[in-house]
Amino acid sequence: MPVPRSHLFEVEIRVPTAESSLEVTMPVWTPGSYLIREFARNVQDLYAETGEGRPLPCRKVSKHSWRIAEVTGGLAVIRYRVYANELTVRTSHLDASHGSINGASVFLFVRGMENDPVRVKVCAPVEWRVATTLSQTPEGEFLAANYDELVDSPIEVGTHRVIQWMQEGKPHRFIIYGAGELDEQRLEADSRKIINVCSEMFGGLPYNQYLFILHLVPEGRGGLEHRSSTLLQFPRSGVTGDYESLISLIAHEFFHVWLARRIRPERFIPYDFTAENYTRLLWVIEGFTTYYTDRILLRAGLITPARYLELTADMITRLQGTPGRLHQTLEDSSFDTWIRFYRPDAHTPNSQISYYQKGALVAMALDLEIRRASQGERSLDDVMRTLWERYGMQEVGIPEDGPGGIRELLVEVVEGDPENGWARRVDQLLAAYVGGLEEINFDEHLAAAGLGVLWNPAIAGKGGGAAENGNAESRTAEGGKAVPASPEVWPGVRLREDGSGVRITHVLEGSPAAESGVNSGDEIVAIHGMRVPRGVAGGFAGVRAGEDLTLTLLRRDELLTIDIPWSDEVMSRGRRAVIIRMDGVDAGAEGIRANWISSVA
Repeated sequence: MPVPRSHLFEVEIRVPTAESSLEVTMPVWTPGSYLIREFARNVQDLYAETGEGRPLPCRKVSKHSWRIAEVTGGLAVIRYRVYANELTVRTSHLDASHGSINGASVFLFVRGMENDPVRVKVCAPVEWRVATTLSQTPEGEFLAANYDELVDSPIEVGTHRVIQWMQEGKPHRFIIYGAGELDEQRLEADSRKIINVCSEMFGGLPYNQYLFILHLVPEGRGGLEHRSSTLLQFPRSGVTGDYESLISLIAHEFFHVWLARRIRPERFIPYDFTAENYTRLLWVIEGFTTYYTDRILLRAGLITPARYLELTADMITRLQGTPGRLHQTLEDSSFDTWIRFYRPDAHTPNSQISYYQKGALVAMALDLEIRRASQGERSLDDVMRTLWERYGMQEVGIPEDGPGGIRELLVEVVEGDPENGWARRVDQLLAAYVGGLEEINFDEHLAAAGLGVLWNPAIAGKGGGAAENGNAESRTAEGGKAVPASPEVWPGVRLREDGSGVRITHVLEGSPAAESGVNSGDEIVAIHGMRVPRGVAGGFAGVRAGEDLTLTLLRRDELLTIDIPWSDEVMSRGRRAVIIRMDGVDAGAEGIRANWISSVA
């Protein structure tokens, strides 16, 4: 990186070979982010020569591959540049402040040599430090056992801040790039708690060292898991005001140390970096991880049981407010991620679901049913440990279906059922919720823990909640005080406010807005003839229940007025879930609830 401001990484590959020709290829995707990203589009100035400097013929043979001829054995030297000016967790970035290398977007591989060891030398500006989990030689070079380990080990180069500690005899580091008022002592302490919870669940840490790379940026957030590290991105303004989301992101990506990076579908072993790797198991890989994200925070004492139920209720609210749940199955959502999940549009909520979100709620249902069937003796934790012992530790992939698959493990977890009623129950749940479109029966599953779901009118700016008991028709457990349910008019649109005004991004299927002819892309100019107030959340707050809603809209520069008639639909579809404690439950359900929402705090 001789000129960081150019955003160009300069890469040289030295290949000892006895072959007369070589083919080199750039991956089209990066594991953990299931979209064809065409990283070869950033490659330029590719050139090849022998070790003695004789130029070698080099010709592009596909969108992401080049053939190098007349090598005649010995050493081939390949040089190229990579334009890196996209600061996300899935791509690479270089400027005057740092370099961030996601290997799949920078490193070509030599066909037929993917399993050969690799030595890496990073030539950075003198004042910059290099951070990666690749082992280092006394000469300062880095070693990867093969190409997979190379691209699974992000490299951060710059003047980043470093937090480091030892845990279970293994070094852990937090590398922080970007300005932000971050409480580093708190971050380390909470990360330790997250690591402890996961280690206790799986019986130890499966890596030699672990690296958190955190980019603090003006906006945007996300994470990408790696075998012994993770790359995180979070808005600098949120590290104090939205700290819970930051530790949630850390917990999610750290759980992937086991589920995703070591416990993974058989179709991901080995990865094919040149094409889509289809699987119907992302509802397990990402959905179960999403379920355990909040559970890790609960067990670590980083959120309260009441907050845990609020987060769960919020997830229920969001799923039930997504019409796509009636059109796309969970396994189809997993399979179609390559063409749909990462390419949302105005119709997405009407046609798709998130395997993260619904997968997490199915995991919750399975967990509660396992606890009920085993009288509280077993849980989804036992399934996870079996997955780890049978697949993760053995470096064997999970079968898509059939013997050894998820269904078999779910059946195994509940023992001593001579009539095999549990196996039938598992088949019923998987057919309904994973392969089918049946609605998740939240009341039925939560009843195992003496809980239920109450649907309250939506309150502006609020998601789900947790109520004290079944009689709390208008209560949420917020600081122990009852809060009156002040309904928000809900015509069935999602809004975005920018410098030009308030725009409708989505119109939900079957909603009053859809039936009245409102379109996504319409700009709301006025409500009832009055200019829309600033603040999207308050856009409909002044409209009283029972009134028709009159919107003045701009559509492709044409001014029009649409009346949305009042109906019960406006209120019934704009509801929020509240998880309530049911009265008169038996001791078994009380015990399951106490264990399910227990916290170490």
